[in-house]
Amino acid sequence: MRSKYDVIVIGAGPAGSVAAHEAAVAGASVLLLEKHKRPGIPLCCAEAVSGPSIGKYLSIPQNWISTRVGRVKLVAPDGSAGVIKHPDAGYVLDRKIFDYELARRAVSAGCELECEAIGTGLAGEDGKYHSIDVLKPDGSGVKVEADIFIAADGVESKIAREAGIDNLIESKDIESLLQYRVEGINVEPDMVEFHIGNKIAPHGYIWVFPKSATSANVGLGIAATLEKGSNTSVRLDRFLEGRFGGSYKITEKYCGMVPRYQGVDKFRAGNLLVVGDAARAVDSLSGAGIVNAVMSGIFAGRAAAAFAAEKGMKEEELHRLYPGKFLEIKGEELERYARYRTAYNKLNDEDLNEIVSFVGDYFGDKTVTSLNILKIMANLIAKRPKLIRLARYLL
Repeated sequence: MRSKYDVIVIGAGPAGSVAAHEAAVAGASVLLLEKHKRPGIPLCCAEAVSGPSIGKYLSIPQNWISTRVGRVKLVAPDGSAGVIKHPDAGYVLDRKIFDYELARRAVSAGCELECEAIGTGLAGEDGKYHSIDVLKPDGSGVKVEADIFIAADGVESKIAREAGIDNLIESKDIESLLQYRVEGINVEPDMVEFHIGNKIAPHGYIWVFPKSATSANVGLGIAATLEKGSNTSVRLDRFLEGRFGGSYKITEKYCGMVPRYQGVDKFRAGNLLVVGDAARAVDSLSGAGIVNAVMSGIFAGRAAAAFAAEKGMKEEELHRLYPGKFLEIKGEELERYARYRTAYNKLNDEDLNEIVSFVGDYFGDKTVTSLNILKIMANLIAKRPKLIRLARYLL
């Protein structure tokens, strides 16, 4: 490591690696810090992404993909189901390859990657930060300077807190997650499943995301405030028994949490830019965050390079570049999905049965190539008037 860089990025997940790549491509000297032995380990999500959304920002090679998704199945509390056929719906990625290759792409652009390195001790004041301590496993450390910093260190971002961003999350704004990698099962590799119901997943859902015809990521996301008197693993184990019988093997387990979107204040503090989950750039309804992480990383990386090149850039201009440009594209959608989450939490099982019935009727056997969410929500209210009470959240 040198003693000074234009840009330092903390965290080599998708947001951090993409940010480092964009800054390096723009000519900045970039240091990318990753606390684990290599990017992509450990696995930290369900790995599914929207094809049309990610395709606008990244070309996804075949070896980054476990399965291609062409159908989405929604299963109601009463067992009925609605299926949406969309030939380009998305992918279930191999995140160990995806994350690793994004980091390698950043290195190829000129970024320096330092693994097993923790970034902490952000130094400066009044939004003008100048250095960070880089700690290694043997206890050694070095202070490294930069013109601008990017926090991509996840939901619990320590760097954001050090910059004065209040990123503590109330339990009502957290979804607790538990996921298993399940082998030795039979699944349709082109179809993802979402199982909903207040008995199996109150204020959340269970997902089955195929990794092959005989394996899948099976997980449960549930409102943190509701899991006081029962065990999340008991719920997920019960689902597995019902869905696959006794013929399966759990080979990996992952637990974590997903926050709700909390607005523009979480994205920047002076010359610290915050991206991905650290900025709460998450779809509050589904918990999806990979595409938002990539997008926020792109705009933050470009803004950081511009800031480093233009000495004395005013704070208003930096804010316009990031998070301004990112939120111009995604801000309204992030706010809308936060409203959808509020509406979803008000649904009982009868409501959920109505929604799945609507999905089955609305899509039928037709194949779609795009989805207009606002149009779908308007039709839902029109066709299922019992749900009119939710109109102010959905429309």
